[in-house]
Amino acid sequence: MPIQQLPNGRWRVQLRRKGLPKFDKVFPSQAEAKAAEQQQLALPSQAFVGLELTVRDLWERYSTSIEFKQKAQNTQNTETTRIKPVLAELGDYALKHLESSPVLVYDFIDKRAASVSERTGKPLSPTSLRLEIAALSAICIWAKRRRMIRENFVRLISRPGQASRKRRVGVKEQAGINDALTHENPRVREAARFSRLIRLLGCRPGELAELRCADIDYKASSVTFRLTKFKKEDRTVHATEGALETLSQQVGHINEVAPESPYLFPTRRRDANPGQRDTWYGPYNYAWGVKLMRKHGFVDVDFYPHALRREFVSRAIEDGLPYSLIRKQTGHHSTAAIELYDRGLATAPEVREAFDRHAKTIGTDHLAGLLLQYGLSEENTKDVMDRVLRKPKRIAVDYEMPKAADPIAIKRASK
Repeated sequence: MPIQQLPNGRWRVQLRRKGLPKFDKVFPSQAEAKAAEQQQLALPSQAFVGLELTVRDLWERYSTSIEFKQKAQNTQNTETTRIKPVLAELGDYALKHLESSPVLVYDFIDKRAASVSERTGKPLSPTSLRLEIAALSAICIWAKRRRMIRENFVRLISRPGQASRKRRVGVKEQAGINDALTHENPRVREAARFSRLIRLLGCRPGELAELRCADIDYKASSVTFRLTKFKKEDRTVHATEGALETLSQQVGHINEVAPESPYLFPTRRRDANPGQRDTWYGPYNYAWGVKLMRKHGFVDVDFYPHALRREFVSRAIEDGLPYSLIRKQTGHHSTAAIELYDRGLATAPEVREAFDRHAKTIGTDHLAGLLLQYGLSEENTKDVMDRVLRKPKRIAVDYEMPKAADPIAIKRASK
C-alpha cells in the first residue's frame, strides 16, 4: 500500500514510478496523505515512456557534448554553476515529464525566489533565476537537436522580469576615472585605462577583456573584436585619437610586466602550465578592476562597466548620430536594441531648446487667435505678429497664420 499509518499516528506516502523521483513523505492526517497520493498519481508518467532519462542524466551527456564544448568558456562556466540548484530540485525528473507538467518548473522558480543567496546573504536576484532557467533551457535545446523532445518547452515558461538598467556615467565619475590614470598603483591605472577605453570605443566589457594586441591597427586607427556576441562575427571599429593614446599606454604597460601575454589586458591564470608560456595569461578579470576603482573612491559603489557603454551610446544619440552609424561601432544587432538607450535624449540641450521654441509658438498662436476674435483682418494680424516677433516687413516671415476661425464661433467666444 502506498499509504501507511505510522506508530506515532502520522501517515506516510511512498510511491515509485518510472520517469519520476521517489516520493516519500509523511503527513499529519490520512486526508492529506490521500490528497498527496492523488496529486502524484495524476502526473502523466505514461505519456513519456519513450524517454526515461532524467534531467541529471541529460546534463551529464550535454556537458560532454560537442555543442557544449563549442560554447565560450564563460558560457560553459555559467551553465555549470547555474544548473546545480536545478539538478538538486528537478534532477530526478524525466525531461518529458517536466514538459507535460510545467507546474513543477514554476514551483521551482517560486521556491528559488523565496530563498537567500549563500554568497551574498540577500534574496536571490531575478537575474540569477533567469540564468538558472536558461541552463535548463540549454539542455532542452540540445535534447531537441538530438530528437529527444519535439520543442524546447522552457521557452514558453514565464521567467522573472529583468530589472531595467538605466545607469549612466556622469562627468564626476568620468573625471574620477581620468584621475585614476595617474594613480601610484599600476593596477589602478590599468583598471582606469580599461574603463576609459569602454567609454571611447563603446564596446562591451567582455569584448575589451578578450582583445589581443595583434588586433590593434594604429595606422588604420581601428580595433578588431573577434567572435563577438552577434553571430560570433568579427567587428572592426574606429579608434579615436584618445583611444589610440590609451591603447598605446596599456601596450607599454604589458610589455614591461607581461611581455608573453597575447591579451591587451591580461590576467595571470591559476591553472597555467609552467612549461607553456602561452597558457600563463587569460582575458582581463575586469570585475576585480571595478572593485579596485570603487575601493579608492574613483567611482561610486553602484558603478559597473557596461554603464560606460550606455554612456557612449546615449551621448552618440544625443549628438545626432544615426542609429545605423552607432550600430557599426557598438555591434548591436538591430536599431531596436539601440532604442533601449534612447532614454536620455529628452534631456539633451538641443532637445530642450527645441521644446522651448515649440512652447513659444503656442503662446503666439493664442495671441493671433485673440486678434482675429476682436475683428482684425488676417493681413493686419499677420503684420502685428511680425512686429511682436521682431521681423521686418520687407523680409519674408516664417510665421504662418492659423486657419481662419468660424465667424459664428468667434462671436460666441467674444460673448
